[in-house]
Amino acid sequence: MSKVRVEGLTRFKAYEILGPLGVVFVISIGVGLISASLQLAVQFALCNLVMVLALQAFVGNSGVLSFGHASFAMIGAWVSGMSTASERVKGNALALEKLWEPLITWNLNLYTSIFLAMIAGGVVAAIAGAFLMRLNGLAAGIATFAVLGLFYNFFFNNTKIGPGSQALPAVPKFDGVYEPLLLAMIAMILVYGLNVSSIGRKLRATREDLMSAPALGISTQKVRWIAFTLSGTLAGLSGAMYVHVAGTWQVQDYYLVFTFLTLAMLIIGGSASMWGAVAGTLVVTAVGQVLLLWEQGKSILGLRIDLPNGARSMLIAATLVGMLLWRSSGLTQGKEFDPRRKRN
Repeated sequence: MSKVRVEGLTRFKAYEILGPLGVVFVISIGVGLISASLQLAVQFALCNLVMVLALQAFVGNSGVLSFGHASFAMIGAWVSGMSTASERVKGNALALEKLWEPLITWNLNLYTSIFLAMIAGGVVAAIAGAFLMRLNGLAAGIATFAVLGLFYNFFFNNTKIGPGSQALPAVPKFDGVYEPLLLAMIAMILVYGLNVSSIGRKLRATREDLMSAPALGISTQKVRWIAFTLSGTLAGLSGAMYVHVAGTWQVQDYYLVFTFLTLAMLIIGGSASMWGAVAGTLVVTAVGQVLLLWEQGKSILGLRIDLPNGARSMLIAATLVGMLLWRSSGLTQGKEFDPRRKRN
């Protein structure tokens, strides 16, 4: 009998990771050098990419929908933003007049704060995951959304630890695209490493057949918890990156719009692969920028379409619904990057 080769993400293939890394590097540098406004757009896109990768690591591999990852980004942003913001601003700002005294003098450099933000996101995800990973289906989605609501209301209404409903200014910003680009590329390598690892394979086995996986000796709760913790760590990184691109920390940046947008990027690109997360982020960002310019009454290559405000969000939402109805595997069909693959 001849051997039949089974395709799938079961072992490391250099082109599957080098291809996406090259695409992200070339687009980020090429577009980011055109103008200051496009550089800012690239920086935000890289922040979103890390968040989409965090979602892919867990949601894409486990099949369990999570609305709670934005809370880990929220925590990472708070840690990195609060620890690097100007002590003078924290001590004198009207919104921070009730701030806990140790937080006023808390000061770290940019890179230490980002590392600490990742740790904070991972620790909180690990604690939450110890309870949430017992759940499946609708119950898991509702529980993770409750986690998001819990942290949002905690930060929004608590002026002892932050600005509450207002914004914390004077957070140091990245200098160009190189720092967020490096962090995004590291996140891509980590997620691909998880996907080709035994943990990734076991997690996908639970996604494909939840009842049969334990019969193979797979602990569903354990592999989900590991992936959830790693994805929480990356979400914390995304939040820290976001706050150093925006130059300000406010809890509203990490709530429903952020959650919807990053989930839409993952589903449109293809949730089952790291390449799908990259493709979805790039496509949604590019289309979103075009629609934003048209909403502002600007022309692109001589083409001008006057769109009403909100058209961008409506189109992304409609595209998401269309993908779920007619191409649920996304643009990449859940496959990793492969330059040899024939296009139909």
